[in-house]
Amino acid sequence: MPEIISVVILLLVVIFILVRCIRIVQQAKAYVIEFLGAYKTTWNVGLHFKIPFVEKVTKVVTVSYTHLTLP
Repeated sequence: MPEIISVVILLLVVIFILVRCIRIVQQAKAYVIEFLGAYKTTWNVGLHFKIPFVEKVTKVVTVSYTHLTLP
């Protein structure tokens, strides 16, 4: 019985880590990604997967446009 509980807890932890690795970048936003503390890339709109414990979302940048009206 304790083996089953251990397996279930381990499975839940693995599923939790995998779900946290899926990132959906919203429209008008960009994510800056670091790989082991160094800049790697910028993610634009869409579905992305990050490597657990190695890649990190450092900053979320808003890239929406604002219209400037001049008199």
